[in-house]
Amino acid sequence: WGYDSDNGPDQWHKNYPTAKGRHQSPIEINNKEVHYDSSLLPWFASYDPGAAKTILNNGKTCRVVFDDSFDRS
Repeated sequence: WGYDSDNGPDQWHKNYPTAKGRHQSPIEINNKEVHYDSSLLPWFASYDPGAAKTILNNGKTCRVVFDDSFDRS
C-alpha cells in the first residue's frame, strides 16, 4: 500500500478487502468509546535530526530518510 495512484487509498481494497468504503484510513476515533488501559507503557519516538538525510511532507504523510551508518536514530 501507499499513496500513489497505483497503490493509494482507491486501490487498497484490492489487497486488503476490509479497507473499502468506511473502513479506510484515517480511522475515526470516537472519544466516548475509548477506554484507558493503565497497563500500557508510555510511547515515544525520538531521532537524531543530524541523521536525517531528507524530510518530505507530501501533504498526506511525512517521510524521513535517515543515514543510520552510526546508529544514531
